[in-house]
Amino acid sequence: MELASINIVVKDADAALATYLKLIGTNNVAEVIKLKGLKDDTETVDGYWLKTRPLALGIFTPRGTTGRMGEFLKKYDQGIHHIQMHMGQDEFEKTYEQYKSMGWPVSKPTYFGKLSEAVFWLEESAPPGVPVKFATKAYHTLKMWPEVIYNDTPQRFEVMEIKEKIIRPRVDLKTPVVSVGDFKKQTQVWATLLSREARRKEGEDRPPVDDRRGNQFIAHMYEFANDSKISVYHALNPEGSIRKTLSRRGKESMYYDMIFHVQRDQTHELWTQWEKAGFDMVDPKPLLNTGQGNGNYFFFIHPLSTHGVVCEFVSLWNFPRDKSGEAYMVFDWSDSKTFMVSPDVNEPH
Repeated sequence: MELASINIVVKDADAALATYLKLIGTNNVAEVIKLKGLKDDTETVDGYWLKTRPLALGIFTPRGTTGRMGEFLKKYDQGIHHIQMHMGQDEFEKTYEQYKSMGWPVSKPTYFGKLSEAVFWLEESAPPGVPVKFATKAYHTLKMWPEVIYNDTPQRFEVMEIKEKIIRPRVDLKTPVVSVGDFKKQTQVWATLLSREARRKEGEDRPPVDDRRGNQFIAHMYEFANDSKISVYHALNPEGSIRKTLSRRGKESMYYDMIFHVQRDQTHELWTQWEKAGFDMVDPKPLLNTGQGNGNYFFFIHPLSTHGVVCEFVSLWNFPRDKSGEAYMVFDWSDSKTFMVSPDVNEPH
């Protein structure tokens, strides 16, 4: 099981595509697939699939106000709707049966005939409290075939030619953030969902994380082989924006934001480029995080600029572990062009 994509629901998929190409840069998008008439068990949507690294970005507009995405848009407006997990067909079928045996509500599997792909949904009413989509590339007959909805869909799909070139320093889409109310319960739920324990834990045996915007929280991170992760946050202070947003929606769980990683020595350049491009920057400049000694830059773009999605940018990359298994920070300079001390000094001689 691998985390594959973050998917957003918007009112105008064409406008959102233009926004995110301007944000990420066409040089950081390997391919854009246009999807028309993608139909599952509840609705039909149109939109785009952006092949960014390591996670893809899905941009979808529902055709109606019913169905998962349609109801979300009507109730909450634009924002992150779901994440998508990819797995081999055998694991896909096993996972579907496992969730059913646990009593977790899952949709009927849907087979997309034109793509030879099968999907099922873990519904929002399941213990995680947010919709999660599971997908596989089918290579043999589905064992649960009597339950499957077979659709000759999408109506059309094509790889788009992007004529306008927008060049940005490297930008990687790495992390969806899930905000939860009951942290102890939800961290175990996500461990069960993902078949793995949290590998990184922030703010448990040390002071809580402070984002310098009024939020103090503890977090668990569930990591994947493609260098992505899911972060589960529990905000401790009710007056902070994270808890306020959760309370306003009347939910115990929600997708709060998505995190991009950027080159350390290009952080200020990117910030300047985005400000000139018309994005609403929350901060007057990138902030340097001195907490816990990690020394990474971070900043946010206001969701009014990004179709209801809170976008966070961090210059820190990798979290390897020492022999005790404790995570520690390593600064990635692989794409950096400027340094005064050569990183080679850290190589064994």
